[in-house]
Amino acid sequence: MMRDKENFLDVLIKSNGHHNILDLGAQIGLDENATMEIVTQLLAEFKIEYIVNGICDYSLMRSQNRKNRTTKS
Repeated sequence: MMRDKENFLDVLIKSNGHHNILDLGAQIGLDENATMEIVTQLLAEFKIEYIVNGICDYSLMRSQNRKNRTTKS
């Protein structure tokens, strides 16, 4: 499940709001239930947030911690 969550997050980032979450899940071989479970986990971990963003209603969180991690790399 951890690998599926990482793969889903990667395709979400690459889609840049151009695909809905169910299509993204299907791209990596997940059914609707598995996709929604991963989305729920990512929301709970504050890795994504729900916003209206083009076709996809989820976006990466723009927290200070994520910015710090990006600048340190």
